[in-house]
Amino acid sequence: MLRFISILLVLAGLAVAGIGGAALLEKYRPHETMAMQSMPAPVEAMPAPEAAMEAPPVAAMEAPADAEMAPAAPGARSSGPTMRSLSSGSGAEDTASVATAEDALDAAENFSIEAAGEFDALTDALAETAGVAATESRRSHAEAFMESLQTVPVAHETPKSAEYKRAFDVTLAIDATGDDTAVDALPGRGNVVTGEAQVSDRVEARVSGANFEIVNLSPSVQLLSPLTENVWRWSVMPLSAGEHDLVFEIYAIDQDSVVPLRTFRDTVTVRVSGINRAIAFADQANPLFVLLGGLGSAIAGLLGAVKFFGRR
Repeated sequence: MLRFISILLVLAGLAVAGIGGAALLEKYRPHETMAMQSMPAPVEAMPAPEAAMEAPPVAAMEAPADAEMAPAAPGARSSGPTMRSLSSGSGAEDTASVATAEDALDAAENFSIEAAGEFDALTDALAETAGVAATESRRSHAEAFMESLQTVPVAHETPKSAEYKRAFDVTLAIDATGDDTAVDALPGRGNVVTGEAQVSDRVEARVSGANFEIVNLSPSVQLLSPLTENVWRWSVMPLSAGEHDLVFEIYAIDQDSVVPLRTFRDTVTVRVSGINRAIAFADQANPLFVLLGGLGSAIAGLLGAVKFFGRR
């Protein structure tokens, strides 16, 4: 009996459950079906303003190129500059940077050209100024040097006559001690010529002649002495007969330059004796002719000796 009652209760519970489930289905399922039927065709919804505001900028930057060209939907609020605005702004900045760099290069080039021109002009001006200063310095130095010259007595001596191929002495003297003459320093055995010359502290004396062989016997450049005479001596050998000129030249030494001060000329007569004449002939004749003449003389002497002894 209890088992029968339990079965009835189970069946009653199942019936109640079925009725309640059907009621629930009728209450909720017809309304969802009608809502689905009444809705329009699905349309891609635009993001809400809040969603657009919450979208990260990186997503907007990674949008496809087609999306860049599409206009913004009505009502949608822009969250920042689009790719086109960013790209156009970057290009404008790049163009402005390039233009600024080119302007800077042009300005630097123009400045360098102007600076080079100004430098050249400054160099020319400095060179001209230095040249003028150097010229004035040389002029002032030359004037000071000429003012420092002093007038002193000068004398030189040559022989009255000379012989061919026989050397003789020539002497020149300058007296800067304050004496009136320089003859005291000469040997006094030949032709003595006196005079005056303007000289510096350092003096160079030279002797030259086209027909003489000249050897220096004293220093050519000497510092004038305030205590005694300065004397120059040369050994002169005539190379040809006749009257020949000897030239005496006096120079002032100015640092590394030589300034001519006075020139003297003297004539020396070269005599030729019998022996000198033979020596001169031998020197001036052709060596072949001298050799042939010597051989001829030897042969003639030999023949004369043979003939002389043959007769005896």
